Amino acid sequence: MKKTFILLSFLFFYFPVLLFSQDSNYDAVYNKLTKVYTLNTDGSMDYQYIKEMKLQTYRSFHSLYGETFIVYNPAFQTLKVDKVQTIMQDGKKVNAPANAYNEVLPSFAANAPAFNGLREMVVTHPGTERNAILIIDYTIHTKKGWYPAFMGMEVLAESEPVKDLTLKIRVPAQVKLNLRTLNSDIVPVTSNEQGFQVYTWNLKDVPAISTEENQKGWNERYARVIFSTAKDRQATYTGFMNQPAFKFTVNADMKSYVSGILANNKEAFDIILKIQDKVVNDVKLFPVPLRLTGFTCRPAMETWNSNGGTLAEKAILLVSLLKEAGIVADLAGVVKTSIFDETVGTLLDLDDFIVIARAKELEPMYLSVNTLNPQSLKYGLPGRELVIFRPGEKPEAVKMEEYKNRISLISQFAINDKKQLEGEVAATFINNSAPWLTQLRDQVKMKNFFTGGISPADLKELKVNTTGPIEGFARYTVVKEKPFRKDSIFYFYTLPAISTGIDSWGMKLLPADRTTPLEIPSVMEENYELTLATGPMVFFSSGKKTEIKNNCGSFLYEVKQDGDKLVVKKNLFFSKRIINPEDYAGFKALMDNWNSNNTREIVLKAK
Repeated sequence: MKKTFILLSFLFFYFPVLLFSQDSNYDAVYNKLTKVYTLNTDGSMDYQYIKEMKLQTYRSFHSLYGETFIVYNPAFQTLKVDKVQTIMQDGKKVNAPANAYNEVLPSFAANAPAFNGLREMVVTHPGTERNAILIIDYTIHTKKGWYPAFMGMEVLAESEPVKDLTLKIRVPAQVKLNLRTLNSDIVPVTSNEQGFQVYTWNLKDVPAISTEENQKGWNERYARVIFSTAKDRQATYTGFMNQPAFKFTVNADMKSYVSGILANNKEAFDIILKIQDKVVNDVKLFPVPLRLTGFTCRPAMETWNSNGGTLAEKAILLVSLLKEAGIVADLAGVVKTSIFDETVGTLLDLDDFIVIARAKELEPMYLSVNTLNPQSLKYGLPGRELVIFRPGEKPEAVKMEEYKNRISLISQFAINDKKQLEGEVAATFINNSAPWLTQLRDQVKMKNFFTGGISPADLKELKVNTTGPIEGFARYTVVKEKPFRKDSIFYFYTLPAISTGIDSWGMKLLPADRTTPLEIPSVMEENYELTLATGPMVFFSSGKKTEIKNNCGSFLYEVKQDGDKLVVKKNLFFSKRIINPEDYAGFKALMDNWNSNNTREIVLKAK
């Protein structure tokens, strides 16, 4: 009995200490965080935010939480700050003085005249120090009719641990609320309060969102609540499209521009890509979230005249210009499949907008409005849904296919008496790796994809160029005058590579362990083969081979001497896009070997 008492006493004291020690590793801890959404009986909406945060490091108040930033639209919203107070370490309470409140223009609205009415209240917290507790309580009131529906999307986790997290949604008792909790089996507690139906989620000791890199986007793996009073998703989309912008009208200046494009370009792909270039490079992007515009978009004519627009507005402009040019074009919103739900009518999950251009003789082109995408975006949107908006039609949701991408580079070189390289390279690109649109824009730009032991300047003559939406092929002659890095008697040569492959993911130094799933852009295979006639030189070390196969894929690096020729093969294949923590060690082994200098260069010496 005594031993049991001692054990229970140990557990009672040990676990709070363990929790405290874990929290102490963070810059701050939310003692309490409350978010309350209310649909009022008159149709207006309120969002209340209350936090109590303990500051634990100097960084917490010098860089992270010394100020609170509240963005709103004064034309339709009213901000009321009810309390700003700091409880210092010695218990002294300090209220924010009048000069702690400063209203500024949000940085994302700078140089965007159409959105200069937006405001950001910067609240400077007084008396900050280590172990102080920040308290802030504010409410944003939104006028009736500004939002197409009462809707929200909240992740039930924060960048710091939360001891007590509450999310509350209040709607009039007669209003039906559609909601869904993702990545969790937590069920809200329902209650009635003075004519309101109330849904409450309360969580204790919520861990912080992991800072590990290459996680699934938008914090997909964390508990999330989405809700809306709209009948369903289609009803919300129909309301979204019922605004003048979706008539895709153009003015005289826009018609004149399109006429010039048609006069100078006869091929449909040239017309499409020239117009995309105009929208991407000559029309500024105003990164204003749709929620701050009430999910309204200015017509294409206004975007054109102001030389800038939001993502949605630039997409509307591109569609309008393409339609004027006689090209069938559709606007499409991009939604993560993991948070897409037909029963919950929300627009908050639209994280991008693209345009689909269709010409009779071409496969549809999926175009960005923010960059000149080298390949149709169709091949690079795994794990997404496209919502296609067409005037007068029911919006269509299409789940994007996941493609296996492949790059292959075969190099055949000879070293001459001057220790220069001469030969050819042949590159094959499959699916999202294929620079189809780049090839259509300008064949010369194909050279920019080559890196490593050859540069664009080393590529002399384009012998063969085959372009297509699924597969591309290019073969160049190569002359490189100074191919080697010399150190003592040794000559180092870096293997030729393609810059848009696995290296473009930026995964160079990987941590030893991982606790969250890792996401890579695609299922991918990358192959390199170099045949080198060494001439006046010899390979420094004997042939070697490294081969790895595991649950994530495979890696091969092999060097063979065949008479006076050296053959180097390097291959990396990933069989899946999401790497779970239990498979991470295998993924790291593949990447570490891929990134190693030992598999990126060969060493020779003079005979």
